[in-house]
Amino acid sequence: MPKAMFKTSSPQYLSLFPDWNGPRPLPFFMLENLLEARRQSTFPTNLAGPDEDVNIYLADLLTKFLNGQHSSDVEFGAHPLLCPAQQNLSRRQQAAYYRNNADHRLLMLGLFDRGDHLRKRSLLFGMNRQEAHLRDCGVGKECYQLAVNLLENRRLVSSGRIDVWRKLAENFDLYVQVLSTMAVSRLGLGATLSSECLNLMMTGPAPEEAICASDEESNMDRLLDLLLEFRQSPKGDKRQKKRAEVIDLALHLNLDPQKLLLETG
Repeated sequence: MPKAMFKTSSPQYLSLFPDWNGPRPLPFFMLENLLEARRQSTFPTNLAGPDEDVNIYLADLLTKFLNGQHSSDVEFGAHPLLCPAQQNLSRRQQAAYYRNNADHRLLMLGLFDRGDHLRKRSLLFGMNRQEAHLRDCGVGKECYQLAVNLLENRRLVSSGRIDVWRKLAENFDLYVQVLSTMAVSRLGLGATLSSECLNLMMTGPAPEEAICASDEESNMDRLLDLLLEFRQSPKGDKRQKKRAEVIDLALHLNLDPQKLLLETG
């Protein structure tokens, strides 16, 4: 993840690793990682026809989300379809209501594998994970399509935006998979450990291995102490005794005692 600097009027980012280009706009980070994620996903750019415009739309959506710009009219579960937008709203307002809910589900499913951020549980009662995912994808898809139906051929918004929503409606589940790829492989969200690693964490090493590791660490600490004492000892029997102890312990640890003594001085 980038180190975002939100105190500026125009948010910028710096890579965690040395970045010789200096601060850059946050949308650039989002677009760059989205394009890489599309390449790694099962739905690369232009696979189902030109959709570079969708990439721009998604990068902007991700940037707004990271900046904390969330819509206030997002509804729970399938509520947008069960309780449609109020009829006293204009077509543009109704379309915005459906589009905001579709955008929200696209981000939540792609980044966090849940349909919305309002539910307390990731799975609803009586549904397994696959059923909940399909239901949420269906709601998102239909919301985009309703936004298209309300504004198509009405000249209320640009035709380019309607084309983007139509593409998102047609391939909603595939764009969810793209964002999921970006979340895990590019942003590190939802990273999981293998079963072998989990078992190792729960059980720990075998008792014999744990004892050996503990003994080796203890001997290394003792060797460092002996080297320090050897360096600080004046010439004489005490220094020779410390030297002999260093040699014995170094040989026990399969280290070169002469090299250690030479570097210690």
